[in-house]
Parts: sequence; structure tokens; C-alpha cells
Amino acid sequence: MKGKLNFFCVLAAIMFAAALAVAAVFEFNQDPQMRKDTVTILRGENAFQIAGDLKAEGYISSKIIFLAKVISRGDLKNLKAGEYDFDGLADNEIIERLVRARVIAKNFTVIPGWTVKDIAAHLQRKDFLRDGAFSGAVTEEIKGRFDFLNGLPAGSNLEGYLFPDTYQLPENADADGLATLILDNFNRNVTPDMRNRITAQKKTVYEIITMAAMLEKEVKTLEDKKIVAGILWKRLVKKMPLQVDSTILYVTGGKFDKELDSPYNTYKYPGLPAGPICNPGLESIEAAMEPIDSPYWFYLSAPDGTTIFSRDYGEHLSNKAKYLE
Repeated sequence: MKGKLNFFCVLAAIMFAAALAVAAVFEFNQDPQMRKDTVTILRGENAFQIAGDLKAEGYISSKIIFLAKVISRGDLKNLKAGEYDFDGLADNEIIERLVRARVIAKNFTVIPGWTVKDIAAHLQRKDFLRDGAFSGAVTEEIKGRFDFLNGLPAGSNLEGYLFPDTYQLPENADADGLATLILDNFNRNVTPDMRNRITAQKKTVYEIITMAAMLEKEVKTLEDKKIVAGILWKRLVKKMPLQVDSTILYVTGGKFDKELDSPYNTYKYPGLPAGPICNPGLESIEAAMEPIDSPYWFYLSAPDGTTIFSRDYGEHLSNKAKYLE
């Protein structure tokens, strides 16, 4: 009986090896697709799906042989998600990289003028976060680490403080880790000297960032941003409505409604809006701190992006008729 069992075991092994060989020959004769620079392994993909991805992209010659090697190593459930570069690697080297999650460093860019929602949507599209979500929430731990967040009103998120730049995300980054990385950069760029100058102007960092966010959305050049900053600051002193269109659009998502009942409606409510309406770049922050005094009280953006300034409301109406109607 023992001899028969050994015979059948050997026969099964031979048949399995033959099946592998046939499958491998069939696969070798299939043309792979054009190879991409990188391969993204998604969360939830199993070893069989991963092998199929690698075969389709031309990184392995046979998914059957690749899977056999994965099984022989005992790594069937150890292959990790991420973005990889497997160019020039043998099967065992690919497996090793997948097991150890030696992924490509992920570069993530925050564009000046992006909102928290824009950032969250981009992170989700790229599958960059371990938990898959980013709300820009201010946790007590984060607030305690950065003194410039002390002036945030209760219930605020990090809108305005997610400093535009390109960041290299660590492996398995989560939302708090990303927020801390960006806030560290804000802390480096909005220097102690700048914060002292803000205090000397009897303003807060929150007020400057709120102003800078409007400038980021409204005006293109540094010089024009400084002139508009001068207009808006002196309007605040005179208790005039700021009448900034982009604060309404921030709430509505694109529909302009002067009657919107919101603390972000700077046509209806005097003073600064309830908070920053985007994440401004350093140029806009500097413009908010260094306003240019001018004879102008009004401005508009022409279709080509040029900022048109007016000394009074009558001139402003004439410019609107000339450039916008």
C-alpha cells in the first residue's frame, strides 16, 4: 500500500509539473501589453490578481510559474499594495519587493488655490492614503504641536494651512501623518519673523491667511495682489462689505448667489469671511502682509485675467460694462 501511495504522489507531482509546463509554454507565446513605467498594486488584490497584472504588463513571463514561486516561499498572503518599479527584476526579486513593500516614493503636490476638498479628491484618485480618506480635520494632537493654529475658531478644519508644495509621502501614510507633514512645511515657510510682523500689524495669522486665500482666488500677479490687499484691508477699516465673489463660490461650488445666507457671503455680511476659502501660496500670504496703498476702492478681473482697478463706484460700473458685458 505504501508503495502505491508513493507511486501516486510521484505521478501527481509529474502531472502538476507537466500542467505548469504546458501553461507556461502557452503564456510565453502570448504577447504582453506595452510595459508601463510603474505598476500599481491595489489594496485587496490577491496573489492571483497581482500575477495577472504583472503578466499583462510584461514584468513576468508566466503567472503560473510566478505563483508557484510565491507559494514555495510561503508568501501567498504577504504581497502588499503600492506603486512599484519592477524593471529589470527577476521573479524572486519582484516577490521580495512586494513582500517588503519597497514601493516608489509617492510625490504629492498641493496646488496654490486648492481647497481641502480638492486635496482629498486628489489623494483618493491616487490611492495615496492608507485609510483612503482626508478631511483636513484639526485634532487636538495636531493643534497642540503648532502654535499658529491657536487662533482657529472651534470647528474649523485646516483650510488655509495646507501649504502648497510638493511632498514625498512616507510609506503607508495616513491622514494625520500627511497633515503633520504639510503643517511642518507651513511652519518653515511662514517664519517666526513673518509672524512677528503680523503681530506688529495687530493682526492674527488666521486673518492674514483668510485674506491671502481670497487674493489667491481673485488675482494673478504679486503686484495686483498687493493692490487688492490694500483695497480689502481699507474696506474692512471703513466697515464696507468686501464683495469678493470667490467667497460665495467656495460655498456653492460655482454658482454665484448674492443672497446666499452664509458667513462666507461677503456681499451680505461685513468683515472677513468665516475662514480661508483655499490654501494660498507664499506669494499671496506675503501680499496680504504687504498691502499697497492706492487710490482704488474697486477692482474686477477681465476675461483675459487682467485686474482692472477703479477709484469709485461709478468708474467701477463703467469698467464692468466695458470688460464684462
